[in-house]
Formats: sequence, C-alpha cells, structure tokens
Amino acid sequence: MNQKRNLFLLICLSFSSLFAVDQVTWNQADKFLKKQDYLSAFKLSEGIIQADPKDSFGWWLRLASSSQLASKKGKWPDECVKSANQHIILVPEEEPSSLTTAIWCLNHDARYSEMVSLIPKVIPKAREKIGDDNYGSLINVLTIAYLKLNEREKAREFLYSGLSLLSGKDAAMNTGYNVGELFIDSEITMDEREKWHELFQNNLFKDKLSNPLVPAIAWNTSLLTDEYVKKGKYNYAFDTISLLYPDMDAQVTSYWNFLRDQLLIKYKALQFRTKKLKEEPRRNLKMIFLVVPRTRFKDPLPNQLSSFGNMDADLTEKDFSNLLLSFIYFRDSFEEVSKGIHWDYEVIRTNSEITSTNFRDESFRFVMQPSLESIQPALSKDILDQIKSSDGVIVVWPGVKQPNRVLITNGGGTEWNYGTDADPEVRLTILSDSNKSIASGNHANHPIFIYHELFHVLEWAYHKSNFPKKDHPYQRKKEWPRDYQGNTEWDFYSETFNKRMMVEDQMDRLYWIGRKEGFYGIKVKEEKK
Repeated sequence: MNQKRNLFLLICLSFSSLFAVDQVTWNQADKFLKKQDYLSAFKLSEGIIQADPKDSFGWWLRLASSSQLASKKGKWPDECVKSANQHIILVPEEEPSSLTTAIWCLNHDARYSEMVSLIPKVIPKAREKIGDDNYGSLINVLTIAYLKLNEREKAREFLYSGLSLLSGKDAAMNTGYNVGELFIDSEITMDEREKWHELFQNNLFKDKLSNPLVPAIAWNTSLLTDEYVKKGKYNYAFDTISLLYPDMDAQVTSYWNFLRDQLLIKYKALQFRTKKLKEEPRRNLKMIFLVVPRTRFKDPLPNQLSSFGNMDADLTEKDFSNLLLSFIYFRDSFEEVSKGIHWDYEVIRTNSEITSTNFRDESFRFVMQPSLESIQPALSKDILDQIKSSDGVIVVWPGVKQPNRVLITNGGGTEWNYGTDADPEVRLTILSDSNKSIASGNHANHPIFIYHELFHVLEWAYHKSNFPKKDHPYQRKKEWPRDYQGNTEWDFYSETFNKRMMVEDQMDRLYWIGRKEGFYGIKVKEEKK
C-alpha cells in the first residue's frame, strides 16, 4: 500500500521581478539553485539579510534553500518556517505559497499539529497561487497529517473537500498517496461510503495504470459492496463493485494481490447472483458452521509460548459475520466456476469452548489448530447428527490472542470423521482463522480463505491431474503449468478449476455425505498401485 513519493517544492524557484537585488547576487543565487547547492544558497541568503534585514529577496532565497534542506532535518525545518513567516511580513500577498512551503518543511519534522494549524491561512487562496498539481499535493500532505494525528474523520473530511475541487482533473491524483487506510475504518457509515463512491466515479483515470487514488477507491468499493450484500441488496452491490471490475483489474493489481483477488471474487459472485436467468444447481452441498465461542486452555502452553501469558480468547460477532460473508462470496462464485455446484449452509451455535490445541512450531510461524476432541461441553447427539447430514463443517472458534510480531495460524483444511466414530464418515472440515484483521493481507477474512482450505482437499481428490500439488503451489509461479496465466492465488485456483478439474469430470466427485473414505486415503491407495 505504501508508495514512495516526492512532494513538489511548493514555492516557485524562478526569480520574481519584485525582488530588487543587484545582478551579481542574482546570478550567484541562480547558479547555486541550478546546481542544487542549497547550502551555499542559504549562506548567500544569510549575507543578504545581514546587510539588509528587510530584503525580501534574501528571505525568499533563505526560504527556497532551507526548504530544500529540510529533508536533512536538524535545524532546517525550523529555518524554513522562520523564513516563511518573515517573508510573509515583507510580501503579504505571498502568504499562501510561503506557508505552503512551511507545511512541506514541517512534514519532514513530523510536526503534524503545526501543519494542520496552518490550514485556515493556506487553503482558501493556495490553489490560485500554487496551481492545481501543487494544490493536490498540499491536500495530500495535510490529509496524511490528520491521519498521523489519528483524526481520521477530519482527514476524510479534508480530503473530500480538496478532491472535490480537483475532481476529474489529473491533479486530483496527487491527493491520493498513502490515504487508502482511511477507508478501511469500520466506523465509516454507509452514507459516507456512498458519498465517496459517487466522488470516486469521476476519478478513476482508467487510461493510467498507476493512480494513487486506487487504494482508497478499492477499499471503499470493497467495503461498500459488503454493506449492500449484508442487506441483501445484491443489485446495488454488483453496481458498486462494477466501478472497478472487470475494467480496472490491472490498476488494482498494481497495488495488491490479496485485495485484487478479494474484489475479483466478489465481482464474480455478484455477477452470478444477479443473473436474470438462473439454472437449477446440478448438485447441492451443505456446509455447517459450528460456532464454538470460547478458547479456554486447560493444559499449560507449550514452552515456546509460555512467555506470552494467557492466550485465551472470545469470538466476536464481527469476526463471525466477516467469515460468513466470505463464505457467501465463495458460495456464489464457486457455483459459477463449477457450473452449478451450490453450497447451502446452516449455523449451529454452541456454548462450548476449545480446551486444547494441536501445536506445531514451523520455525517461521506457530500453528495452533483446535483439538476437536477437546470441545467442552461435548457436542450433543443432535448436533453430531446435523453435522453427519452435511458435506462439510467449518469450526468457527476465537483462535488465540496474537502477540505482536508473532505469526500464529489457527486455521486449516482437511477431512475428518467428525462425530461418527461408531459408523465413520469423512467430510470436509475447515478450521477458521477468524481473529485476523480484514486488512492484514491474511486470507482469513477474505473469500479466498474457503477456496484455500477446500483446495488442500481437492489436491488429493485430483492427484492425477497435471498441476503442482506440494506446499501451496500458487506461491511458486515457476511451477505453474505453461497453459496457466495470471499471478495470484485466485489465478492459480481459477486456472486449475477450469483447465484441470472441470475438464476431468466437471467436479462430479465433489461431495462427502456418506463417504466412508476420504480423498487422501483414496489418493494413497491409488499411488501404491
């Protein structure tokens, strides 16, 4: 999401005819600035000011040179601000451009409160003084200042006003650097997202691969789409996501893979959901969401985790709703991909807790998946019968508290003879990883999470097909078959579905009710032959 950028020098470096200075000094200053010898230019300005403290050219040169040195920090941001204030006294009509330069210098010193305090003096007249491109950059740097001060609502209000003035002009793109995270905020109302969506429609710049506004547009589009889906307004949701898809896939991909895949899956799901003519599913599968709301470990933590303290957790309703929403996008997009395999779902809520996990130390991460036998109180016969009537179960649990800078995976996908010990039957079993942030890049709050875990099992089911199957092959582009295209996790799955599994048998083997043997067991037997 982060993108390095250079803020324009927001004061004109050409010499103004207003400055009365002798030709020798003029030429000397011109030479220093053209050579980017800003230290010498600053020393020259000091000599001019010593000779005449009211020499406006001397203060202008001091401002121009110190502003270019401000990135070195130290005394330079202060020198820049002092010069700007003195230059305003001598040339009042240049207040907007001089203070704009002061803001640029303060930004190098992370003096965000001082930056935003200058807004009333700068914004009303700055645009006509510094031009649209520089004005866009000014809006951006002040928006970021509000963001650094954790005043996110003010940041969005300020950005909205500035972007509205430049809307549709190329200069509007200058407002967009590194503001995408403002639109991940869960506190944004649906009304506000709709307002932004309307403004963003005029600022897509589809002819440009790199538009700094794309991160903000993508997050707002994605999360506004979710709001409509939650309300069952699928046509509104499809219209919303169609702002970006399919036309702007390349622009979104230039910033992320994970958000691009999320948006593309949502688009495909909603494209299917809003079809005017729908065919009856050729197969109906059933998924149970088994909600176990607490993690309460009864045994001591493994030695590697003992220093982290209590890692018990409680499931939040938001985490569960995010996972369920991801499943809805998976369900509808999968029905499209598979040409008619539909997943119904049912939610079973328990008052149980996970009391132990299956722990693995994989050096780069810890894996703590729930021990299904440790659910207490134990699941009732009625619940076990409901699970037995399904093709798959997703165990929704809180996972564990996540210490800073420690990667702990709580989810996974496999097959399991869940609760059918007397008459064993296997079914798809997915362990949720629902305590991850929606914007972390982790797939847990992403529709591809279900695809990812299902694919672990499909690799066994289609082990004879010609695609790489070892250890998350989507991550190793060099191993992709030559007829595959794209670069992302979704691209790999999509290509495998379309060019391997559907070709082989239309995914007809994809069901679990009544299966006595899992795909992994079948695979092992066939490989031994």
